[in-house]
Amino acid sequence: MCDTNFTFGQRGNHYFQSSSRRDYTRLPKKLTFLLTSAQSQEVHHLALGFEDSFLLTWRDKHGRDHIESQGLPTELTNFLYATNAQGRLLRNVPAIRLTLGPHNSSFFVHDSASYIWMNLPSELLTALQARIKDGNWIDRPRIVALGADSNFLLITEKHAAVWDLGFYNTISRMLEYSRTQTRGIADVRNVTLHPYRYQCFVALSMNGTLISENVPPHEAAGVERIRAAILKDTKEMEKKAQESQRRIESVPRRPNMQHQATLRRDWGERKQEVRAQSKGLRLSLSLSVSAAGIAGSFSKMLG
Repeated sequence: MCDTNFTFGQRGNHYFQSSSRRDYTRLPKKLTFLLTSAQSQEVHHLALGFEDSFLLTWRDKHGRDHIESQGLPTELTNFLYATNAQGRLLRNVPAIRLTLGPHNSSFFVHDSASYIWMNLPSELLTALQARIKDGNWIDRPRIVALGADSNFLLITEKHAAVWDLGFYNTISRMLEYSRTQTRGIADVRNVTLHPYRYQCFVALSMNGTLISENVPPHEAAGVERIRAAILKDTKEMEKKAQESQRRIESVPRRPNMQHQATLRRDWGERKQEVRAQSKGLRLSLSLSVSAAGIAGSFSKMLG
């Protein structure tokens, strides 16, 4: 499954990204400048919010990671830009993931090690707290999506799912259906709710299928472009994985060093045994096969 990033802003803007393609419209000027800068090599994550607010994490052509933002809540920026005594960022920048609720009044953000949130719907907050014991996660969040009017979706690493999606009926029915399937919720890889437009969402499955509904007309073409790119990227990744597996399987298996040492010891003992039995007899035995050669001959048996 290829990496993806979907986000909708309040001013009719969006940013979609797969491994091979970006698609965006009506972005804030500062953000557009950053994305098109010659210094920008890779976008780790992008989140759009109320008015011209945004978060961008990116890597420059020298391999340095950066955080850029605008108009975000103070509590969120304090988390993002926290530094140690040497002035270095505490956050694992490439791992930062942010979802913003309507008007930036709520958020959920993490960098895979540290998590903070603010003003979450009560049912979502309860579900998160139930998965923390003694200050540690017992089942980490995998997907957190915040939608209009306190609608939300939570999917955990152990594929538990909790949601209130009264204004996103299609994705709610899809999730109910997924629970009846063999892989169930595990097949749901990404969900983004539009926090300013009822029934609008994009959702991605494990096989690269992108589903969307009620996307604004001026953004519908962008969905189709990224849909084709994701399918292409997913197929290419699957092909590479299969080729890699075939290469691994084609390499002859060799015993480890412990096996080889055992063979040398056993063969040495066998030679001593032959010599002992041959005393007083006219017996000639000549072998030029090394322990490594024997190991190769019996690699299947030892494997």
